[in-house]
Amino acid sequence: MALADRRRFMKHAASLTLGWWASALGAANAPELLPNPVGYHAIAWPDDQLDHALETISSLGFRGVQLLGWTKDAYAVEKADGLKAQLARLKLKAVALSCHGVRLDPARPEDDSALLRDYCRFFQSLGGMYLQVTDGGRPHRKYSAQEIESLGRRMNELGRLAQDFGLTLGYHPHFNTLGETREGLGRVLEATDPRYVKLIADVGHLALGGADPAEVIRTYHERLIFLHFKDLRSDVAERAPKSRDSVRREKYLFCEIGTGTVNLPAIVQAFRDTRFSGWVIVELDAYKRGPGGADASARANKEAMQKLGFRL
Repeated sequence: MALADRRRFMKHAASLTLGWWASALGAANAPELLPNPVGYHAIAWPDDQLDHALETISSLGFRGVQLLGWTKDAYAVEKADGLKAQLARLKLKAVALSCHGVRLDPARPEDDSALLRDYCRFFQSLGGMYLQVTDGGRPHRKYSAQEIESLGRRMNELGRLAQDFGLTLGYHPHFNTLGETREGLGRVLEATDPRYVKLIADVGHLALGGADPAEVIRTYHERLIFLHFKDLRSDVAERAPKSRDSVRREKYLFCEIGTGTVNLPAIVQAFRDTRFSGWVIVELDAYKRGPGGADASARANKEAMQKLGFRL
């Protein structure tokens, strides 16, 4: 080999070695993928598109699904086996069921156990995991200590009932309820027994109510069973601190992940710091569907979750 050719060869080999080393070093310093399984909420699609929703969720690589409470009646008894077989075929875990019929109004101590038992029977038949409830209170109403204690006792009873069916009850603090604010969330959790009532944190609803989702995760990570991931519209986030009452009348509050104002990297860091490895459910409620509909939003959300470090 001529001297000039040899010099060109050595220079090229050195550049390849440096390039490989830089890539290896970058990979070594990159954060590990998060261990959390990721699912998707069927609420993003109209109710009459559930079959299509499940197909889409599965095709995008999501591992589980959250269902709405209406499925309890639509797929009762003879249809439940068919839904279970469909979920198995699509390799989707029935992660959670929204129990919208359970009111839990702090001012009206009603017995919701019969209704929750119906939810339990249905979701147990699907091999489900978690039942989601919200409170029926209002953020501006001043509830007495006795009313909150009564609410806590009723929620504990429902949690024990869920456990009888091999399920776990989770409380979801929601906008326009007692749990809208950080103070309201704290009152409910303090009044309930962590053995029976767990926490389902929604990063969008928490941010809209003025709470810091990362702080909630750090504070309650031992009680946390899963989270809802979504983003908060920037125009809504700007108006909410000035007048949440005006925001309550808004139809569209949330948006695709990474397009709003929720501090998602801080939330992911809270996951890593607390070693939270539970389920994450991507949810889009109260959002404006774009030209591609819920399918396009689901694809965008998948890409956003991957960028955040989730394995899909």
